[in-house]
Amino acid sequence: MAPEQRMDQQRVQDLSRSARIQEFIFVKMPHTLAGLLFLIAVGINIANVVARYVFSAPIFWAEEVLVFIVIWTVALVMVAITFKQAHLNMDLFYVQVQPPLKQILNGLIALTFIGCTAFTAVQSWRVVMLYARNGNVSTAAEVPMVIPHAAVLFAFSMMAVAVVLRFRQYVAGAPDKAE
Repeated sequence: MAPEQRMDQQRVQDLSRSARIQEFIFVKMPHTLAGLLFLIAVGINIANVVARYVFSAPIFWAEEVLVFIVIWTVALVMVAITFKQAHLNMDLFYVQVQPPLKQILNGLIALTFIGCTAFTAVQSWRVVMLYARNGNVSTAAEVPMVIPHAAVLFAFSMMAVAVVLRFRQYVAGAPDKAE
């Protein structure tokens, strides 16, 4: 085998390994964590129903914690949706656009996406730091408010990174159809 062919083969293997690592970080981990959080939420909800209707003593912090779990679950899944380009698109006029104008438009959309998510992440960082400095906690469960607000920081930061890593796919308009 020629040295150029071996280098090309190694490059393909490296890209494949990189793609698998990215898939693990941006899709499998968020889905797994979201699933675990959902199971925890179901457990809390069942315990609260039993406590409320069997023992007439509801779990006073359950609703608040369920809201925080839902926030984190949505944040985790947002990362996977962005990485796989599975978000909703308003494409009434977009489908009429032909290449190469479509790739230019896709690039502008991706750059706007990166800019908006980065801006939101920076603003969220400020909010999280404010809550961390003040030590605010939630009313019923006394959960540090840094925890639910960190979900926004995490989600928008990871979404920006996902679009940067898959910028070529975004410009090409080639969403990942794998389930």
